[in-house]
Amino acid sequence: MEGRKPLVWSPAAAQDLLDIWRYFARVAAPEVADTLLREIENAAGRLSENPLLGRLRLDITTGLFGDVRSVRAHPYSLFYRLSDRAIQIVRVLHERQDIPLILAEARHSTRPLY
Repeated sequence: MEGRKPLVWSPAAAQDLLDIWRYFARVAAPEVADTLLREIENAAGRLSENPLLGRLRLDITTGLFGDVRSVRAHPYSLFYRLSDRAIQIVRVLHERQDIPLILAEARHSTRPLY
């Protein structure tokens, strides 16, 4: 069995996590924000063991930056791409956000994995 692939969070995805935590800490409670971030991190952790767990998102990412997949951590989705060495989390987006637009913008700001 092949070993776990490391997770690499893009700067935009890391900012998404911070924004999510701040929002829920403000409108609910820090404990709620902590729980939601743990659920997101657990979804990401499952990817390191099974990178093909998420579904291929050709419906919204065709022509962007290679094959992008997503996995749910309701009400968020983690958008990620694979390399031989790592899993890069590109963005963490709420289901009500304009995901195609945000990912199209990410095409211009996301660096290659290695």
